[in-house]
Amino acid sequence: MNILEMHDIHKSFNDLAVLKGINLTVSQGEVVAIIGPSGGGKSTLLRCATTLERIDSGKIVIGGDVLCDSDKGKIHYCDKKMLAEIRSKFGLVFQNFNLFPHFSVRRNITEALIHVHKKTNAQANKICDGLLAKMDLTAKADEYPCNLSGGQQQRVSIARALATNPEIIFFDEPTSALDPELTKGVLKVIRDLAAEKMTMVIVTHEMSFARDVADRIVFMDGGVIVEEGPAYELVTNPKEERTKKFLAGY
Repeated sequence: MNILEMHDIHKSFNDLAVLKGINLTVSQGEVVAIIGPSGGGKSTLLRCATTLERIDSGKIVIGGDVLCDSDKGKIHYCDKKMLAEIRSKFGLVFQNFNLFPHFSVRRNITEALIHVHKKTNAQANKICDGLLAKMDLTAKADEYPCNLSGGQQQRVSIARALATNPEIIFFDEPTSALDPELTKGVLKVIRDLAAEKMTMVIVTHEMSFARDVADRIVFMDGGVIVEEGPAYELVTNPKEERTKKFLAGY
């Protein structure tokens, strides 16, 4: 079953075409890494998939529900009720954490559970405690983000994304704001999720991580998918000259 389907996605900012007919599907339990140079469209693709940006044309289906589709040259998005349903199916982890600075770690994780997903305080706290233990952050439940390291903040972000039991999680360069030592802890968490068959799409510059953890790698440049294939094969034996040139820098 496909959890994500993106068909012929086009997106421009003013006169700059950023996505030029992207087709991407992600099946249940699959880990897809998206790599490529800065400005190639990777993060924009993620923002379109997660409703942070509206596409100009194409079709997006998440968890079997149609987010948007084109008809007679116009893009049509689903209604608010369906949009809320679709948004409940995915989690998103940003490169700069995006935690609420005035909320404790616990409240950052439980806020949406209580106010959006209508969990009781007891239910939300039980979910939170389980995730904090999973992230090795139990002792930090009552701390505020400013008192955490970057790696700890990112693990809180991952816990928050997991709290609603999403069908798919999107990661937008989750380690780009971290130093190498802190990066290791975050990548370990993502490796563990991959071992649990969590469906994930990860925009990353960590080539060895993408090679070892992803099932499939998609190489984007200039708003198009230049090459995609099994992760290890694409990194060790790319077929397109543009992919070879990019990977030669790593």
